[in-house]
Amino acid sequence: MALPQSAIDHYQQQQVITVQTATAAQQLWRQMGENFDLSWGGIAEDMFATVVAGQTAAAVNGLGYVPAVLAEQGIDAPAEAAVNAQRFAGGTRDGRPLESLLGGAVYQSKAQMLGGKSTAEALRFGGDWLQGVVMDSVRDADRQAVASGITVRPRVTGWVRMLNPPSCKFCITLAGKWFRWNQGFQSHPHCDCRHIPSNESVAEDLTVDPYAYFNSLSEKEQDRLFNKRDAQAIRDGGDIYRVVNIRSRGLSDDALKSSGARSGWQARRWDTPSKMTIDDIYAASGGSRSKAIDLMSKNGFITGEQVAGGNLKGNVPSEFGDFAAGALGRGGTRKGATAAYRRAVASGVRDPLEPATQTAAERRLHSAFLSLQAVKRGSNPFAANSLRNPLTPEIRQLVQRQYDRELAKLKLASTPDQVRVLARLLGIL
Repeated sequence: MALPQSAIDHYQQQQVITVQTATAAQQLWRQMGENFDLSWGGIAEDMFATVVAGQTAAAVNGLGYVPAVLAEQGIDAPAEAAVNAQRFAGGTRDGRPLESLLGGAVYQSKAQMLGGKSTAEALRFGGDWLQGVVMDSVRDADRQAVASGITVRPRVTGWVRMLNPPSCKFCITLAGKWFRWNQGFQSHPHCDCRHIPSNESVAEDLTVDPYAYFNSLSEKEQDRLFNKRDAQAIRDGGDIYRVVNIRSRGLSDDALKSSGARSGWQARRWDTPSKMTIDDIYAASGGSRSKAIDLMSKNGFITGEQVAGGNLKGNVPSEFGDFAAGALGRGGTRKGATAAYRRAVASGVRDPLEPATQTAAERRLHSAFLSLQAVKRGSNPFAANSLRNPLTPEIRQLVQRQYDRELAKLKLASTPDQVRVLARLLGIL
C-alpha cells in the first residue's frame, strides 16, 4: 500500500497553516524600528496571538487527521477521550512560554548590532531567526496533537515516521521506521517530518525507502548531505544505516584500542562494530574500487541487499517474538562477551538468555531470577563458596525484594517488550 492520501493531504494542509502563520509574523516584524525594545512592545501581543492562532489551527487539523488516516488503513480505533486542541497553543516543545521564545528575535537582533551589523542587517537576521521559530512552533503543535490523538486510541499501537524532503541524513535513515505510541518524535530545528498513525502489523506497507530518496538525489546533493566519502560508500553498496551510525556514534572498541583512542562502546551498542571508518577504507584502497568494496564488506558496511529498514533484523518468528541482534545491550564490552557478541552479529540473531548480549534491563531481571533460584536451593547467590558464606535470613530477604521489584516492573507500560520476552523464556510470565 502506498502512503495514505490523508497523510499527504495532512502534510500539505499543515504546510499552508505554517506558511500563513510565518508570513503574518513577518508582516508584524517589519514594523520593528531602531528602538528594538520600544517597537517590540508595540507588536509583541499581536505576534503572540498570531502564532497561537497558527498553533491552534495546526492542532485542530492534526487531531482530525488521526481518525482519517486510520480509517484509510482499515484500523478501527475509537478515541476514549476528547483531546483539547487549545492545549497545544501558547507553549513550546521544551516547555518554555511562547512569549519568551518569540522575544528571542529581539535578543538575536541586538547581538548582531553588537557585532557591528547595521540596524537593517540586524533586523533581517532577527526576522529570519523568528521565521524559523514560528514555523517550528506550529509544526510542533501539530506533532504533539497527533501524538495525543494516537495516545487516546488504545487500539493504535504506534506510528511510522514520514519523510518530507528535503531532509537531513539522520531523518533519511529514520524514514519509514515504526515507533511505539509512547516513543517521542525525534526532531531537530526546522524538521518537517510527520507521524503516520499505524499498527505494527500494517506499518511495513507504509515504509518510506531511504535508498529511494538517496538515489533520487544528484551525486552532488548526495555528497553534500552525507559528505563525499560516506555518499560514495552508499553508492558502492554500503548499508546507509551503518554508514551514518559509524560516522555519528564512533568506532568499535577493537579499533579504538588498536589506535590508542578512548572507548567507543556505543558503536557496538548501535550495531556498528567496524574496525575501520569509511575514511580509513578509501584511504587504504589506493583508488581501487574493488578493494574498497572488499574492505567495506569485511568491516560490516556492506551487509547484503540495500533495503529500507536495514537487513540485519535477525527476526525469528516464534511465540517469543524478535531475537534481533540489534537488541543487544552492552554486548562486546563486558569481560568475556566478545565471542557471544560476534556470534549474534554474524548470525543476526542473539540468545536472550546469554547475559553477554542482554540489555541492562534484561540482565537485572535475569540476575534477580537466578539469585532467587539459588536461594531456593539453599545457596548464597553472592558467595563463591556457600559453605564459608552460608545463606542467611537477611540475604534471603534481600534477594526476594530484588526479585519482587523486577517482577513489578513487568506490569509497567514503559517496560521494553524484550524484557517481557525474557520473562516468558524464564517461565515468569
